[in-house]
Amino acid sequence: MKMKTLLVLFIGVFAIPESGTAHHCGRGWVSFEKNCYYFSASAVNFKDAMITCDNLGSSLLVIRNSQEEKWVDLQCRLRGYRDGVWLGISDVQKEGYMVTISDRRRPTYVNWIKGQPDNYRGNEHCVLYRVAYGGWNDNLCSYKVNFVCTKK
Repeated sequence: MKMKTLLVLFIGVFAIPESGTAHHCGRGWVSFEKNCYYFSASAVNFKDAMITCDNLGSSLLVIRNSQEEKWVDLQCRLRGYRDGVWLGISDVQKEGYMVTISDRRRPTYVNWIKGQPDNYRGNEHCVLYRVAYGGWNDNLCSYKVNFVCTKK
């Protein structure tokens, strides 16, 4: 009888319908704290990542706090994104003045790797989250890494 009760509980837990937030995200999207996330299947340059997110009706990821960053880090590790993912942040218009691509404002949360951003060789204008370092790095916009799109 004990095994039957456990089986009913197990089935009951996994039979619970998804929350309203998860349901509205759509196929291929993952929900976290009332936002929807799309994790790319391939590595692309910064421009192609922005275009893909825009075509999906979303924006390139801008991490808002340490809790979201920890969740994104876990998702990247589970998916095998060794190099990390593009963030929707750049200083392409004015060197040293990092802004979000979606609204041209300074990010409210940052987590730069020590010594970053460094604009190495005067050519790094796009930002990525580096899984191996658990922080942000400016990089060549032509570099190819995975990306994450977000929408509400």
